[in-house]
Amino acid sequence: MWKQVLVVFLAVAVFVAMLPVREATTSPFASPAFEQIWLRDQNGLLDLWGQGPLAWRLEPYADAPSGRRLVQYFDRGRMELTSEAGSTRTLVTQGRLAWELTTGQIALGSDLTARRPPPDISIDGGSPDPRVPTYAALARLVGQPATDRTGWPQPIDQWLTADGTLRTATPPAPVRMGRFVTTTRHNLPDVTVALFDRSPLGATAWLETFGYPISEPVWAYYRRGNVAIPALVQVFERRILLYFPSLPADQRFTVANTGRHYYRWRYSSEPTAPWPAPLPGTPLPLDVPTHFRAGLLLDGVRDPIDLTLAPDGNLLVLTASGTMLLVTAEDSQGRASRLTTFASGFLAPRGVVASGGWVYVADDRGLIRLRDDDGDGIADRTELLPVDLRPLPGPTGAPVVDERGRLVLAATTTDAPETPLLYVIEDRRASPLGPVPGHLVRLFTWGELLLAVTQAEGEPASVLRLTASEDPSASRPLLDFPPDVVLSSGIVYTVPLWADPIPGTWLFCGTRNGSGVVLRALPRSDAQSAELAPFVTGLRRPVALAIGLDGTIYIADAGTGQVVKLVPTLRSSR
Repeated sequence: MWKQVLVVFLAVAVFVAMLPVREATTSPFASPAFEQIWLRDQNGLLDLWGQGPLAWRLEPYADAPSGRRLVQYFDRGRMELTSEAGSTRTLVTQGRLAWELTTGQIALGSDLTARRPPPDISIDGGSPDPRVPTYAALARLVGQPATDRTGWPQPIDQWLTADGTLRTATPPAPVRMGRFVTTTRHNLPDVTVALFDRSPLGATAWLETFGYPISEPVWAYYRRGNVAIPALVQVFERRILLYFPSLPADQRFTVANTGRHYYRWRYSSEPTAPWPAPLPGTPLPLDVPTHFRAGLLLDGVRDPIDLTLAPDGNLLVLTASGTMLLVTAEDSQGRASRLTTFASGFLAPRGVVASGGWVYVADDRGLIRLRDDDGDGIADRTELLPVDLRPLPGPTGAPVVDERGRLVLAATTTDAPETPLLYVIEDRRASPLGPVPGHLVRLFTWGELLLAVTQAEGEPASVLRLTASEDPSASRPLLDFPPDVVLSSGIVYTVPLWADPIPGTWLFCGTRNGSGVVLRALPRSDAQSAELAPFVTGLRRPVALAIGLDGTIYIADAGTGQVVKLVPTLRSSR
C-alpha cells in the first residue's frame, strides 16, 4: 500500500525540484515559467518587471490546489503559478496588484478577499510629499465610471494631490482622450492609445499585462530620481502607467513599482529576503533537530483541541469550550501580537478545517461552515449544513479535507444511530464512503489519500489507508508505532520550501511514556515500511498539528495551554 503513497511523494518531489536553490545570495526565479515570462518581456519598449525577481512565497488562494499557490514578486508586478480549472496544467498569471492596492481588497480566491485600507504609500515609493499622490489618494478615483470623452477638444486638465483632492489647472501638455473602454467605462488618453498601437510589449497584448483601466487619467507629480515632475497617471488593474511629456520621447512612459509597494503593504516589510524566513516566537526549551528553532506563538489558551489555517493563511485555534481564535499578526519575534475571536458558541466541537474560502467545524449539531467576508478576522456568515450527520465524539469526529476540496467526516445519522460511517461532503450533500475503522483516533489526508490513525486502549497505534472498496478491518497497516506511544493526531508536511522536513514527511503528535512528543516518519525505498524517529520532545500533551504556508509547524499543547511554533532554518542547495 505504500506504493500509492510513493506516487504522491514522487509527484511532490518533481515540484520541489523546480524550486530555486536556496544558497543563492540573490533571489532566484521561483519557477522556470516565471523566468520565461521575464525573459520574453525584456524585448518590449516598456520595463514591466524591473531588474530581477524579488521575494517568492506560497500564498493562500482558495481556488488553487491545497488552497495555496506559488508567487514571485518583482519591482513592478507579481507572477502567479495558477492551475487551470479541471486540469493538472498550470499557467502564469499576473497579479491585479494596482486594483488591490487602490481598493484595499487582497484577493484570496476568485470570490474571496481580505480587506484593509489602501496604503498611504507615495506611488513613486519616496518619502511623503504633498505633491505626489498616494495609493490611498488614487483610491478616490478608482471605480468611478466616466462618460465617453473621445473626440472632445478639451485637453485633460485634472490634477491629483497627495490627499486625493482633484483640482483643475493648466496641463503640462495638450493630451486628450483617445479611446473609451466600455468594460470598465474609462477613457484612455491619446498618448496611451498611440503607445498600445505600437505593440510596446512585443507579442503580448496590453490587456494581458495591464488589465482594464480602473481610473481616469489625471495629472500628478512623480519623482524621477529626486526631482518631482508632472506625469499623467492612470490606474489599470495590474499596473499604474505614467507618461512624462517633459522627458525625451524614449523615456516618456514608465510603470510604477507596484510589486514592491504591494509587498510592503501586505507584509509590513520590504521584500529583502528571497524566500520566507519564519520567526519562532519566544524561545522554548524543547528538544528539536538541528537547523530547527522552537518557540511560543500563543499561551493562555484553555483546552486547545485543533488547529488549521484560515483561508487567509493565518492560524485558527479551536478550543474545547467552543471558541475559535484567529492569529492575525505577529511581533518581531514571531509571537502572536493580535488575536480575534473568529467565532464562538460551538457545542462540544470535534475539530476544524478550511476549504474553498470556508471554515468548517463539527460539533453536536452537525457540520457548520463559517466565512469572514470583510476580512476583519470575525466570521460574518454561519450556516449549519443541511446534512443529517452526527459527528462521532471527540477528535474521531473531526472533519478533514483532501486536495480536491472534498470534506470527509466520521458520523452517524438519525436513521442509523448505531452505524458509524465515513461520509464525503460535496456541494452540501453527504454520500457514504465506507465503514469507520475500529478504534479510530483521527482522520488525516495527503493529496487525495484518506488516512486514519487507529489505536485500541492498551494496544499499539497504527496508520491505515482508507478506500471505498476495502474494509478497513482487512487493511494492512501502513505504519505501526511502538507500544509506549499514545497518538492524538497526524498530518503530512507538504510545503516544498526547505530541505528538512522534505515534502511527504508524516508528523504525529501524542505522548510517549507519558511525555509529549512529535514523531516523524518517511516511507522507505522498498515501499513496504516507514522510518519512525523522534522530532520534538519536551512537550506536555500535544493534541493537534498544522503546517503554515511558510513551512512553520504549529503544535497545540493542551497540557500547557500553548501553541508552539517549530520553524526550519536550514538553507541547502539541491
